Amino acid sequence: MNAASRLMKFDSIQKLCVVGGVVGAMSWAGVAPRTLGRELYRKQFKKNLELVAFTTILPLFTFALTFDSSATNINDLISTFYSAFVFVFPAVFSLEIVAATVCRLMTFVAWEPSIFSLTPRIPTIVLPWVLREQGYHPKRITLFVADFFTSCVACPIIEEAGKLVLVNLCLSLPRNFARDKKGRKVKVRSSGQGMQVTNVNPYVVSMLVASWGVKFTDSLRRVLLYSKPSSLHPAWYAFARGCFPVQELCGTLTALQWARRDVLGVEMGLVGLLGPAVFIHGMANFRGMKPVFKWNSAKPWSEMQLPVPDGAAGAGAVEEGVMNAKGLNKSFAKLLWLTILLRVTGYCVKNYYMINRQARRRTQRNEDAFAAELSMGKMLKKDKKDKKKD
Repeated sequence: MNAASRLMKFDSIQKLCVVGGVVGAMSWAGVAPRTLGRELYRKQFKKNLELVAFTTILPLFTFALTFDSSATNINDLISTFYSAFVFVFPAVFSLEIVAATVCRLMTFVAWEPSIFSLTPRIPTIVLPWVLREQGYHPKRITLFVADFFTSCVACPIIEEAGKLVLVNLCLSLPRNFARDKKGRKVKVRSSGQGMQVTNVNPYVVSMLVASWGVKFTDSLRRVLLYSKPSSLHPAWYAFARGCFPVQELCGTLTALQWARRDVLGVEMGLVGLLGPAVFIHGMANFRGMKPVFKWNSAKPWSEMQLPVPDGAAGAGAVEEGVMNAKGLNKSFAKLLWLTILLRVTGYCVKNYYMINRQARRRTQRNEDAFAAELSMGKMLKKDKKDKKKD
C-alpha cells in the first residue's frame, strides 16, 4: 500500500463531519428538561457532548492499538464506520422490529391461538404490540418464549449478519481462496505481485470498525436518554457503555472465522462463519443486554451487569453486614459472565496471532501438507476434549 493511500481524503473528512453533525443535533435535542433557560440549555448541551465523548475513549484507544496503516486504508475504514452509523443501524433497527413481530405472532400461534380473535378490531401486523391496550394479558411463558427467540436468536443473527454484509460491500479484503459459481474452493491472487496473504489484520480491524459504528449509534441514543437530572452518574454510565465489549468481541469472532476461510482455506459455511458471534451475542442479550430495536431500558445498568450506583435498590445484597442468598446469586452470575467475556477476549487475541502464524507457515509449505496439518490439529483438539470428559 503506497503512502498516498494512507492519507485521509476530503470525502472521508466530509463523512466524519456528517457524523459529528448528527451527534451535535441529537445532543441538542436530547437536553432535558426542554424548559431550561438559554444558558442552562447550552450547559446541558455541552454536558451531552461530553457524555458522548466518554463512549469513544476505549474504542479509539483500541483502534490505535489494532490499526495497521500498511495493511488497511484509513479511508475505507472511515467509509465503513460512516455506513454503519448512517445506513446499517437504521436497517438493523427496522429488521429487528419486523423479526420481533414475526416471532411474537408465531409464538402466539403455537401457545395462545385464541389471541387472534382480536383481529377484527386491530390489524394483525401490529397485534403483538397493542395487547395491553386491548386488555389482553398473555401467559408469562408465552412472553418469555417470544422474547427469547426475538432477543437471543433473531436479533443477534440480524446484527452480526448486518456487520458482515457491510464489510463485504465497503471493503475488498485480501484473500487466498474464494468460491466459484459451483461453490468449489479456488485459489486467488489478491495482490498485484501475486503475493500470498499472510496478515489477517484487515479482517479484524474492518469488523471492529463496523461493530463500533453500530455500537456508537446505539450508545449515542441510550446515553442521551440517560442524561436527565435524575440519572445517577451519567458520565460513568457513558464510559462504561463505551467499554462494554460485546459488539467488538462478536465482530472479532466473525473476522477470525472469515480469515480462516479466505486466508487459510478452511472449509466453512455461513453457519460456521457467524455461529460463534451469534452465540456470544445471544448469551449477552440473555444476560440483560438490549437489542437495537428496544428503544430504552428501564434498568440501563443491568445491561452491563453493573451494580446501580449510590446503593440504590438492586445495587448489592448486603444487609447489616450479612450477604443474603439473592445477592450472592447475583454476584456469582455477574462474576461468571465477566469470566466468560475475559475468556472470549483471550480466545480472540490468541487466535489472531495463531492465524497469522499459520498463514505465514502456509506460504512455506506444500498446500496438501498444510491442509493435512490443519486436519491433524483438529483431531488432536477433539481427542484432548474427549479425554477431559472421560
